[in-house]
Amino acid sequence: MPYVVVESAEGCGKVRLANTDANVLTIDVVRELADSLRTLSASTRAIMLCGGDRFFCNGLDVNWALSRSPDQMREMFLTLGALVVQMLETPVPIVGVIKGHAIGAGKTLFSACDYRYAASGRVLIGVPEILLGVPNPYFADQLLRFVAGDKLASDLIYTGRLMPAEEASQSGLIHHIADKATVEDEAWRRTVALAALPQAAFAESKSMRCAELCASIRRNLPARTDRLIEIWSGADARALLEAAARRLAK
Repeated sequence: MPYVVVESAEGCGKVRLANTDANVLTIDVVRELADSLRTLSASTRAIMLCGGDRFFCNGLDVNWALSRSPDQMREMFLTLGALVVQMLETPVPIVGVIKGHAIGAGKTLFSACDYRYAASGRVLIGVPEILLGVPNPYFADQLLRFVAGDKLASDLIYTGRLMPAEEASQSGLIHHIADKATVEDEAWRRTVALAALPQAAFAESKSMRCAELCASIRRNLPARTDRLIEIWSGADARALLEAAARRLAK
């Protein structure tokens, strides 16, 4: 069964995360998502990224991660960082839409989209990594500060709290809120509208917006990931991560 479901219509592509009900991430999921986005960016004029009803993406698969070596987890974070840069550098528009929660790395993938739609109701967004004893990866930290501003980003990163979509909309992190039954249709209409824009003009506009952030991520990611792995491998973080895995298993 694929981790990502891809469809095309009206000159646009639709990519849906489909790895369990929680849509958790492993390195294979990240690689398949990167390949799907790369293929669609070369064959369509705009892309919509979506997930499931309960979770857009519940972040890293903690049980999977705990079974990996430090070197394997370093590769995972570098691969995920490369995907974020790829999304920011994709020359066609990417519209993200969440009907369910976007947590941790799920929030990061959502934040890397050019337009962000969310369902109304109990849809939560946040980065609880600090509560698990680990920092946000460098690319996730810098991207959240880029799209949400330092004040809100610091609050979310330092507390680990989960923010309702309505609050995220008021802060500018989300562009549009709609009913859960219609939000994907509304996001698709935005995707089709963006596809009608002159492609070269859009690509250059996106590049001007994102180029400095991408350069900073590329420059700092290896060293910052090394430090992340040091913390990840420590006894305190491992104890908190293992406790989180037990809670998720219930």
